[in-house]
Amino acid sequence: MTSSRTQVSTAAHTEGSRWRLDRLTEDQRRRLAPAATAGGRPQDGRLLQGSDLELVQALSEDPRQPAARLAARTGLSPTTVRRRLDRLDAEHALVYRCEVARALSGRPAGLGVAVGAVPQSRAPHLAERISALREIRLCASLSGPHNLLLAAWLRSVDDIAPFESRLTERFPELAVADRTLTLWSMKLGGHLLDPQGRHLRAVPLGRWHDPRSEAAEAAFLDRLRTPPGPAGHRRLDRRALHRPTGATPDERSPSH
Repeated sequence: MTSSRTQVSTAAHTEGSRWRLDRLTEDQRRRLAPAATAGGRPQDGRLLQGSDLELVQALSEDPRQPAARLAARTGLSPTTVRRRLDRLDAEHALVYRCEVARALSGRPAGLGVAVGAVPQSRAPHLAERISALREIRLCASLSGPHNLLLAAWLRSVDDIAPFESRLTERFPELAVADRTLTLWSMKLGGHLLDPQGRHLRAVPLGRWHDPRSEAAEAAFLDRLRTPPGPAGHRRLDRRALHRPTGATPDERSPSH
């Protein structure tokens, strides 16, 4: 690796938990409607507290675990587990999603599209319309020159060019700046997958913890907090005395 570039997601307009296979009948949709979030989109949730992390980490390995098993793993009572999960759900701190093996979805090809320089005044309106497209699994606004990211599930690689053509014809403001093709998503939603998209094992949810990086950051912050000592000032003063009047550092004779 010679370089890397990071762009911050400033807004997620749609993501995988809202994507549907359209396999349910209207009656089935109505029966599930009371459990859906009002308005069809989850509200912004709060950050998890330290006391909830152990429970959420255990839950992330298998969200279908009964409360009794979660209680045994966390040392809490089943009643406390249920109460905490109900609270986290009500506060939108958790998002539950049911994924399907991509090979069985009829859309095995994953396409990532970076769109360059969408006008900010038009971005929310465009993102809302793009998110409604059948193929779109993710639509997010980004910082940086490519300020819109799309992820789509397509039926085959042959659909890439027609999909991009339909996208740019329908939304002339869009200009595809880059694209990536994913044939094997090795990890999705905290779970490692085989080439067909079937579950292999869970990767427990957790906060980033790297003692070496944290120690280096702490040492760097200590250096920033510590003002230069008198000896440092004296060294700078002596250098200034030996520099000819009006000379710049580049004009000094090299020291050996």
